[in-house]
Amino acid sequence: MRWLALACVLAGCTTFEDPTIVLDLRVLAMRAEPPEQVIDVDLAEPPSPTDVLAQLAPTEVCALVADPGQRRSLLWKMTMCLPGDDDRCDPAHPQVELGSGVLGDPDEAMVGQELCVTVFPDQRMLSVLLAALDADILRGLGGLDFVVELQIGGEAADRELDVVGAKTVRVSPRIPDARSANNNPTIEFLDASVAGAGLVVAPCRCAQCSAMATVGAGAVVTLYPVEPETVREDYVVPTLDGQTAMLTETMTYQWLAGRGSFSDATTGGGHDLLGNQSLLGSEWRAPRGIDGDTLVPIWMIQRDERLGVSWYETCIRVTP
Repeated sequence: MRWLALACVLAGCTTFEDPTIVLDLRVLAMRAEPPEQVIDVDLAEPPSPTDVLAQLAPTEVCALVADPGQRRSLLWKMTMCLPGDDDRCDPAHPQVELGSGVLGDPDEAMVGQELCVTVFPDQRMLSVLLAALDADILRGLGGLDFVVELQIGGEAADRELDVVGAKTVRVSPRIPDARSANNNPTIEFLDASVAGAGLVVAPCRCAQCSAMATVGAGAVVTLYPVEPETVREDYVVPTLDGQTAMLTETMTYQWLAGRGSFSDATTGGGHDLLGNQSLLGSEWRAPRGIDGDTLVPIWMIQRDERLGVSWYETCIRVTP
């Protein structure tokens, strides 16, 4: 039986879904702006809660959601909390509802659907930060994290079927003195080509694109994020010997599409053994066997290792 199973895998008869292909409701990414805030503290005289709140600015948290399998509106709710073992809100700690409502169809609506809430530096936020401080064995020296949890599901669906996403937000002390807050990463543009010929992929949703790239069924499209020179920030961290070290951020890229397949689901990261930068781009193969012109959404999620996130969304028309 094991040999039969192996033969089936080698023959391509598995039924596992490709995680890079978005078939139904999914929270693709969540972004906080800013992703981190740094406050000034005096270790000899810790700041009062009022002093902490006075140094914080509002944080906007947004989610990128796709639901290609159905045409429908979606019910959603966002909650600020501390995470439990499953990264969902821990019911043993304070929870603050940030917002809820109905999101128009994220794929079919002619007007782009923004799913965002704002976390204000108020007493509700303070209650969550104090709970994080009580649970932190370092007493906040490495920063305090809280989570914004998103629950979302079909407007008429069984609420047990909700999809959940979460975004971690950090408040850090300025230790060492040279420490600065992280920024969300960006790209200059997404470079694309087919068989060596350039292809323009504009940032837009399939329902909104007035002009989009067109390729034939089965075509291989090379996608490559072009980064600004300053996107990989240098940052300072304390070391075990009481000194500091300067590090440079790495970037990773997650690739998702409505149909087709990718050569690499995730690219970027660190350097290889020879010191070369890891591959940043990926190849997307357009679907085969389509009956007519097909619009395929493409998403690229960019992440640094300090909670920074951004995304790029485009659409490609595939012809038979």
